[in-house]
Amino acid sequence: MAGFADALRPDKFTGVHFKRWQIRVTLWLTAMKCFWVSTGKPEGVLTAEQQKQFEEATTLFVGCILSVLGDRLVEVYMHMTDAKELWDALNTKFGATDASNDLYIMEQFHDYKMADNHSVVEQAHEIQTMAKELELLKCVLPDKFVAGCIIAKLPPSWRSFGTALKHKRQEYSVEGLIASLDVEEKAREKDAASKGDGGQSSANVVHKAQNKSKEKYKAQQTTNFKKQKKNNNNPNQDERTCFVCGQVGHLARKCPHRKGMKAPAGQTSKSANVTIGNTGDGSGYDLKFTSGKIVQLKNMQHVPSIDRNLVSGSRLTRDGFKLVFESNKVVVSKHGYFIGKGYECGGLFRFSLSDFCNKYVNHICGSVDDEANVWHSRLCHINFGLMSRLSSMCLIPKFFIVKGSKCHSCVQSKQPRKPHKAAEERNLAPLELLHSDLCEMNGVLTKGGKRYFMTLIDDATRFCYVYLLKTKDEALDYFKIYKAEVENQLDRKIKRLRSDRGGEFFSNEFDLFCEEHGIIHERTPPYSPESNGIAERKNRTLTDLVNAMLDTAGLPKAWWGEALLTSNHVLNRVPNRNKDKTPYEIWIGRKPSLSYLRTWGCLAKVNVPITKKRKLGPKTVDCVFLGYAHHSIAYRFLIVKSEVPDMHVGTIMESRDATFLESFFPMKDTHSGSNQPSEIIPSSITPPEQTEHTHELVSEEDVSEAPRRSKRQRTAKSFGDDFTVYLVDDTPKSISKAYASPDADYWKEAVRSEMDSIIANGTWEVTERPYGCKPVGCKWVFKKKLRPDGTIEKYKARLVAKGYTQKEGEDFFDTYSPVARLTTIRVLLSLAASHGLLVHQMDVKTAFLNGELDEEIYMDQPDGFVVEGQEGKVCKLLKSLYGLKQAPKQWHEKFDKTLTSAGFAVNEADKCVYYRHGGGEGVILCLYVDDILIFGTNLQVINEVKSFLSQNFDMKDLGVADVILNIKLIRGENGINLLQSHYVEKILNRFGYIDSKPSPTPYDPSLLLRKNKRIARNQLEYSQIIGSLMYLASATRPDISFAVSKLSRFTSNPGDDHWRALERVIRYLKGTVELGLHYTGYPAVLEGHSDSNWISDVDEIKATSGYVFTLGGGAVSWRSCKQTILTRSTMEAELTALDTATVEAEWLRDLLMDQPVVEKPVPAILMNCDNQTVIVKVNSSKDNMKSSRHVKRRLKSVRKLRNSGVITLDYIQTARNLADPFTKGLSRNVIDNASKEMGLRPM
Repeated sequence: MAGFADALRPDKFTGVHFKRWQIRVTLWLTAMKCFWVSTGKPEGVLTAEQQKQFEEATTLFVGCILSVLGDRLVEVYMHMTDAKELWDALNTKFGATDASNDLYIMEQFHDYKMADNHSVVEQAHEIQTMAKELELLKCVLPDKFVAGCIIAKLPPSWRSFGTALKHKRQEYSVEGLIASLDVEEKAREKDAASKGDGGQSSANVVHKAQNKSKEKYKAQQTTNFKKQKKNNNNPNQDERTCFVCGQVGHLARKCPHRKGMKAPAGQTSKSANVTIGNTGDGSGYDLKFTSGKIVQLKNMQHVPSIDRNLVSGSRLTRDGFKLVFESNKVVVSKHGYFIGKGYECGGLFRFSLSDFCNKYVNHICGSVDDEANVWHSRLCHINFGLMSRLSSMCLIPKFFIVKGSKCHSCVQSKQPRKPHKAAEERNLAPLELLHSDLCEMNGVLTKGGKRYFMTLIDDATRFCYVYLLKTKDEALDYFKIYKAEVENQLDRKIKRLRSDRGGEFFSNEFDLFCEEHGIIHERTPPYSPESNGIAERKNRTLTDLVNAMLDTAGLPKAWWGEALLTSNHVLNRVPNRNKDKTPYEIWIGRKPSLSYLRTWGCLAKVNVPITKKRKLGPKTVDCVFLGYAHHSIAYRFLIVKSEVPDMHVGTIMESRDATFLESFFPMKDTHSGSNQPSEIIPSSITPPEQTEHTHELVSEEDVSEAPRRSKRQRTAKSFGDDFTVYLVDDTPKSISKAYASPDADYWKEAVRSEMDSIIANGTWEVTERPYGCKPVGCKWVFKKKLRPDGTIEKYKARLVAKGYTQKEGEDFFDTYSPVARLTTIRVLLSLAASHGLLVHQMDVKTAFLNGELDEEIYMDQPDGFVVEGQEGKVCKLLKSLYGLKQAPKQWHEKFDKTLTSAGFAVNEADKCVYYRHGGGEGVILCLYVDDILIFGTNLQVINEVKSFLSQNFDMKDLGVADVILNIKLIRGENGINLLQSHYVEKILNRFGYIDSKPSPTPYDPSLLLRKNKRIARNQLEYSQIIGSLMYLASATRPDISFAVSKLSRFTSNPGDDHWRALERVIRYLKGTVELGLHYTGYPAVLEGHSDSNWISDVDEIKATSGYVFTLGGGAVSWRSCKQTILTRSTMEAELTALDTATVEAEWLRDLLMDQPVVEKPVPAILMNCDNQTVIVKVNSSKDNMKSSRHVKRRLKSVRKLRNSGVITLDYIQTARNLADPFTKGLSRNVIDNASKEMGLRPM
């Protein structure tokens, strides 16, 4: 029975056709045996069993009804629990609405007309449906009457069939009549298919000649030569067809259309010079009225090249439209719905249209001229001749281009002059001759601050590279990058370079570089740019395309850099006039795919990334298409409208998931603001835009189509800031800009919170400015605090004093303030893993505001909070403020005094560690500026400390520690993990190495680095990468310590070799992103390793030291550094490294001595060394070394620590020495084994 009831379940009710839905629901609920409760509760007193049955049936009835209501209606009726109340409410509301539709349905039934371009059977079913609806409204029509109406409403082409039906004496039922219509319709379709009507028709044009018979001519008709040859004996010459013009009545040799011949006197020939598209195959064209409605015209003829087309009023009426003419106006409607209107103009009525859409409705036949314009825009406005060649090469679709077609943007942006004499033909190999030039865009800077662009064109292939430059002196650096890349990709050498005599090429450095590499540098004669014609012509072509693209898209001129790179990307995939292949095909060796090209500057709906997508909220952002990504198979977009908090307007993003609306340009001033799809009438459903699927973006062959995207030679960073605009932070620099930004509400809340803290803390008092006093200035600093996944956690605003104007000895005296070492934090976390301590975290709000000042300091009133009526007064600081020189010191003193007064003791090794222990319970606090880590034996003592801190300071409880200093803390069953995968990914994204090929080791053991004696290569970016890697190496990645330390020595003047070594470190991180420190808690014994590498490089005169200490199964302290003294032998270098390690060992032992959870006494730290001579020297009491006094002092220091029980020495084989990777580059196996011993594990 349940299966039968499920079969009767109706569709969801959305508010229309209530009677029909009501009947189905009645049958369904009857089968469910619960419909009887719709009449209400039975009269009389019910037994307990009857009452239970009634309640169960009511619950089932209400649940069933709500399950078949639309979501909008469920929200209206879900509060009703009584079956009768719910049923009556639906019947009252929608039953009355259906009753009010009686006259409308009658009028629709009466006025309905069948059309020839629709299925007659389907239209007959529609009439039958309207009759059934009238029957539901108690207006019963006899079956004979409905059948007669169907016959009367047949379209004109069916009149003969309808007449035959009328003369038959047989009375048809509706079902029988529809069956007869179905048979007839199928027969007609079969007859039409046998005729083989083509997809192209022509205008029927009459040709007149002297005493010739009238013949009809079909344009575009091909002639079979064999058939004509058989008819050569026919004496009637008038039936012969001309091969030149296609007309009948003369031969090709007498055709007046042939070049150099004139038409005979008295003869005229008038024909339509157009191609007419026949849409009788089911496709059509759209008319978009200004009302927003779209009317689809089917089975009609359209002339694409004529901008004024005629629409037949009788055809519209046959398609069911109603035309009402009123004085000088015509109104179009259908089924009572208003469609559009038109006004009388020149004897015709001109429709008020917002657009004439020539689309592929069924993707079969459309306006070829419109498609040509779309591809013209996608190909960055190249000329139509090149488009025809691309079409013949099957790289883009084939379409008809009307001769003389012009693009408005091209006409406005391109004004060519007469060309010079063609150059002689040259048969060269790739890289045998290069053409180069530098060009400026009238001083307009790009968004990345670039002023010039440099082109490098290969003469043999015409493949072009474009680089954006800030200054002309960067030309040599980019030429070096170009040379390294193309010679590596093509396995050839550059032989000749041709350029003008510009200062960027006419320099000693450029000449010296060419001479060293055997490149012949050819310069043009003075003041003769024609001699460098290929480069000059490329510059003009690129600038013309950029002008057209900017004009079409409506983007400011500052975006010319993006437009230029996009146009060059396209031109490399377009054939030249004298070659049958594209430059890309000759350069790479395979044909390119152009299916992924899109119109530059058009509107795109880009999917929100998964990490930023929310369940409730928009799933896309409105963007402008800017070009093609250079590091991934994706597009580049500029965000112009966003309701996603983490995606801000004005930033650039890259994505593959986008929907392109190539006819909309949101940055164009003349564009109407609405991008919403137009309302479409029910009879003409047309999609407003076409969605591009991600798998159709770029074919597989295009993955490495541009050499600059090569993963073997990472040169993408050389393109400059134009390719990293999305990395620029949009944090406001002033309070006025913050209040005017899209995140104004968040910034206002942050500013209010900061001022509330300052006022509640009593930081200052407004007073008169003392005579001769120059107050310290102040400013607002804004920052977005990010979560580990990159999303915004908090908007922070700080009022900062301009401490750089303070005078030492007057405004401040001492500024030193300690902070906890990263080593301390790792040691405490290792102890937490060993002893099962809980780890919580708190944050001190406005920490620096708590310090009390000893000096008298005056400050200007902050912007936005100047006291009204006291504008000339200043703020006398009573407590410290962010930005003051002494603010960190005053805050630490305040915190130290508060904790020591509460019974906490200070760790003498690290003044930022406090502890309290007693009764088997203990707690440890670690302070890093305003972040506090709390280690406790149980939750009670931790909560007591939290309560104490909250009473003294404005605190924020962060609960269990998960992130500290950009390091993730992951607590698991097997211990504590420290991970910085998000930081590694940030480095890879920031510097453009996210798609780089991983490297097995961070440093090449065979590499010998020398000092760079040439011009530095991207020194600023090199130092930025080194700085980012230094923090990573000092926090959680000891495996890259040596490589980073080694490469940091060349920060002042990096060369190509240094860049390659640095990129190897980044590629190593790419393959080990998820690597992190893992503390298992065992063994809970501190152990150290030391090693050194004596002079290994030619330019080095000092050895390298390295050490590492492990505790609880993971490394807690490590270092790789160059020694500060000169050593004469390996033994001296090893002794110097051991001395450095023992100093750290002594400090670590002191740190553990003051920890309440560590057993006392702390045993001597075992130091492992792989040099037996050093061990003998330290253990011996005699000193007969012939070394410098610096080495002797280190020997005595190590010997003293050994004798005092701080350390013990033991020999270890080099292969097992964990400090070995801190002194030199090693093989993959050694690195992997040492990393595992140091606790590095993939998380």
